[in-house]
Amino acid sequence: MYKSKQGNIELKIVGYDEPNNGRELHVEELFINGKNFSDEYFKNKWNRLNFNLNEFQFESADYKFIFVPAEGNSFLINTESLTATYISYKGVSTVSFMKNEFIDGFLIIHCLDEKINENLNDL
Repeated sequence: MYKSKQGNIELKIVGYDEPNNGRELHVEELFINGKNFSDEYFKNKWNRLNFNLNEFQFESADYKFIFVPAEGNSFLINTESLTATYISYKGVSTVSFMKNEFIDGFLIIHCLDEKINENLNDL
């Protein structure tokens, strides 16, 4: 389970899925203030998460953003407005996701074949 510093946002890993050979995924649920919002935030209600979470950062250092590395449609949650911003990607994200980090006002997502920079000041 991942929990925001303020404790009102939780990402709970509740299972495992392998929809085809080698594509290992976590099944998770997203709770805000104790209520399950998975269907509202995960596009197409596909609440699957990248399996490689060794270097996953859930929350920005200033606690203003939560990052959810969902398969295909990763997103940021603004902890003040609770709005989601979906991150563009190419290919199957679970195959290429390596890590993410929050640095100097940016979310940086490191993938095998690309690096995605999302300016947090624009959100």
